[in-house]
Amino acid sequence: MRRFALVFLFIAVCGACLMAQGISVRPVENLSSRFIMGADVSMLDSIESLGGKYYSEPGKSGDCLAILKANGINWIRLRIWNDPRNAADVVEGGKLLSKAGDPVGGGNDDLAAYIRIAKRAKKLGLKVQADFHYSDFWADPSKQVTPKAWAGLGLEELKVELYKFTDSSLKAMRAAGVMPDMVQVGNEVDDGFLWPVGKIHPASSSEKVGGVEAFTALLKEAIRAVRDNDPAKANPAKRVKVMIQASSGGDNDKYRKLFDPLVESGVDFDLIGLSFYPYWHGKVSDLAANMADLATRYGKEMLVTETAYAWTLESGDSFPDAFGPGSDRLGGYKATPQGQATALCDIIAAVADVPGGKGIGLVYWEPDWIPTPGAGWRTGEGNNWENQALFDFKGLALPSLKVFKLVRAKGELPDLKLKSIDPIKIKMPAGGVLILPPDLLAAYSDDSYRPTQVIWDKPESAALARVGTLIVKGSVPGFAGEAVATVDVVIDSNLIPDSSFESKGLAAGGWKLEGNQANAALVEKNPGNAHSGDYSFKYWLGEPFKFTLTRSFTGLKDGKYAFRAWAMGGGGEKAYSMFARAPGGAPGGEGLSVRIVNTGWQKWKLYEIKGIEVKGGGCEIGLDMDGDSGNWGNVDDVEFLRESD
Repeated sequence: MRRFALVFLFIAVCGACLMAQGISVRPVENLSSRFIMGADVSMLDSIESLGGKYYSEPGKSGDCLAILKANGINWIRLRIWNDPRNAADVVEGGKLLSKAGDPVGGGNDDLAAYIRIAKRAKKLGLKVQADFHYSDFWADPSKQVTPKAWAGLGLEELKVELYKFTDSSLKAMRAAGVMPDMVQVGNEVDDGFLWPVGKIHPASSSEKVGGVEAFTALLKEAIRAVRDNDPAKANPAKRVKVMIQASSGGDNDKYRKLFDPLVESGVDFDLIGLSFYPYWHGKVSDLAANMADLATRYGKEMLVTETAYAWTLESGDSFPDAFGPGSDRLGGYKATPQGQATALCDIIAAVADVPGGKGIGLVYWEPDWIPTPGAGWRTGEGNNWENQALFDFKGLALPSLKVFKLVRAKGELPDLKLKSIDPIKIKMPAGGVLILPPDLLAAYSDDSYRPTQVIWDKPESAALARVGTLIVKGSVPGFAGEAVATVDVVIDSNLIPDSSFESKGLAAGGWKLEGNQANAALVEKNPGNAHSGDYSFKYWLGEPFKFTLTRSFTGLKDGKYAFRAWAMGGGGEKAYSMFARAPGGAPGGEGLSVRIVNTGWQKWKLYEIKGIEVKGGGCEIGLDMDGDSGNWGNVDDVEFLRESD
């Protein structure tokens, strides 16, 4: 891997050096002049139409695209939806958000919107990537909804419509002088697109899907339309590049499972696109390792076609943000302009390091998405991304936007310094063995968080045998501060192992998930959505759903028990409760069911069923959900405790 000297850049900008703006950027050596520094600005057309404005400096408004270009952006990415209008009324929590036929929101990214923004980009000399979702609204690994005009079609009919839509779109782009320089066929197609026909894996034994063969056949038709409209298709060096994108850029196994059959079946594509959000998809080192393997395995070029990071934990509107409290520790950088810049610098360096020069760039996802009334992720809702834009809430360019130019500069930086170490809290049973982590997250002068080795003091054995709280301190050589662990010594009577879902799944806790939409629920890694730790049980789906989560016990001592759980979420479920029952029985009964009423993000509430009488050693507890479209929530720190005989 390339080694980077830590240097500080003193760059004069309007008479003031960059140091005065509080941003330091590490240069990336030997970065190609053709390296893609991209920006997905699919929201821009909608934001501007609703009055959103952008500023290169206080009081100086300007064209968002021109501001991006002046700061090193050389490509833009624009998504394309087939027909971004509601097929039916959209109701969430009993509230009508928008009516059938209304624009869906999220940018309303149809072909006309693409052409409007692409014309401006081309005039500025920016290259353009077209991102076909092949859906009327958001398409991602959790949902690939077939456009309403194609609903119910079989494979052969879908192939015809897919080719026609791609072909006619590209013909219109070419006629308007905005033929894309790169085309993405499908968006985050981890499990195919155009479900269920183009879905690779069934969610259950009863679901009928087309499998990888149908997905491959559809992909080939979309790509054939791109090649047929490319005037340079006979010249591989100059032709429009075709990209296939997956999410979770640090997950090598996922990429192999997707791309092995595509390559084996002769799908004609040029690029592998990766989504990589550090707070969702692992460490930058995971991304680097995945790209290194893919470059060797397939010989394809790679583009991190989606990435972003927050510059603040504050919100610009009342809608909950995707990057919330705790996401900064998980992502590895502070939510500051400096942390945002450092994260981007590290990702750029990882892409530039891909063997054989196969890493060709990155695209920042929606740096333009400032809080503008009406420009939400869906009509009737707010913006969940504004704290990850590269402009502040009033549209002023952040210092971190300069990272795309500054990584190419030269200079000297002071040494990286450890600034603080995160304290930790640990719970242990009285008389047990105290296990302290050898590494803790420490904050450094570039606003990164790095695991740092700690030398812990040894507490007295007697203190670990008594119920109570004690403080254990540790040190790091060369650091004047100290590490602190707060240890709660308790009598542990919880009968549910992995009560906080930290094993990353449901199996360790003995849970069973059933329902007609069980795929709406999963264990999520996001400390911002957890009551404690990094993980919690999460549910969400963009359509009505039902599931039941159960945990059965046998061999219990007869007596009284209590079931407790912490919950939070958006609210509005048709029916949502926690229950306790005899094994195999129906939920409900006096004292055996408690309704859960969520009231908002991070508004955690403890729900409890007391006095559960166990006879014969068996009991079943769980959650029962009848959800409406868009309902979401999290459950964490679940306990089943013996109260008395």
